[in-house]
Amino acid sequence: SASVKRLPKNVVQRAIAIKGKLDISTAQQAKIEILDKMTSGDNIIIDMSDCNYISNYGLYLLSNIANKAKLLNIKAIFVSIIDKISEIFDLTGLTDTIELAPSIDDAIKKYALIH
Repeated sequence: SASVKRLPKNVVQRAIAIKGKLDISTAQQAKIEILDKMTSGDNIIIDMSDCNYISNYGLYLLSNIANKAKLLNIKAIFVSIIDKISEIFDLTGLTDTIELAPSIDDAIKKYALIH
């Protein structure tokens, strides 16, 4: 998948990468950073390619982010999810409630993020 640094500037400003674990110890900082990106009123990309573990608390956070995006009438697009995280999303029903794309490039095309 594309590196955030190589993306067009208007997309970089709306992209955030979650790295390593998303659990109670890291979720609060991730929440602050994601909500900060959402204040612009633009669709955002959440790159999950380097996220290798997610706890129930992390799932709760992502569900809240998706709900907040709906309230703001924007899309929070989760991209490049590794298989074991994708399985958890499927088992918990999160897959049905969030926006997904296989890669950042796919998200850009699908949601017309470059104006």
